[in-house]
Amino acid sequence: MAESRSRELRASYEAEGVAEHYAGGRWSGSRHARRTHRKELRQVARLLGWAAEASGGALGAVLDVPCGAGRFQPLLVASAGRVTAADVARPMVERARGSGGIPAAPPLQASAAALPFAADSFDLVFCFRLLHHFAQPAERQAVLAELARVSRRWALVSYFDAASFQAWRHRVRGRRTVRFAQSNRAFDQESAAAGFAPRRRLWVARGISEQVLALLERGS
Repeated sequence: MAESRSRELRASYEAEGVAEHYAGGRWSGSRHARRTHRKELRQVARLLGWAAEASGGALGAVLDVPCGAGRFQPLLVASAGRVTAADVARPMVERARGSGGIPAAPPLQASAAALPFAADSFDLVFCFRLLHHFAQPAERQAVLAELARVSRRWALVSYFDAASFQAWRHRVRGRRTVRFAQSNRAFDQESAAAGFAPRRRLWVARGISEQVLALLERGS
């Protein structure tokens, strides 16, 4: 099921002009976009710092999936010894390759639901703005399980909070959406089923924005 949805996402993000939009004005075209971008960078940096401290001061290998157009690459490169990037959409891979943030290995075209890496390949897997694209718990859990398979310890992921004002407004207005919110309890249950335990959780704008960032740790 998760792979089927991943194919739909690939088609969506390979549509003409989408990669150019994400590499250009998506996060800089308005005051709101720029503010959201800064807040997300700040919260991601906080969680990366916490994971590094808990790991003894350094993160060795990090996987960025989906990497998109490379928005978080400079931050990830500054936080880790080696960064590997992957995205299901070929145009995003090409944009990330030209972002200048990736130090060595070129980005790969790959789905987060079926990663071409051996088990325990990375100290931390960064998976941002993906889980809310999956409507079904089984789909999200399958992605989380794949992240757990390739991670030696950490995953830093985002999801949409059903208790936020944004999610409430969508429900009240009856808006059809392809972005699916969930409760914090449901997220914790799905993470646990995949082999993760939540260690830290930060909101972009708690109670207002749907976006939540969670640092997860693999169980022993």
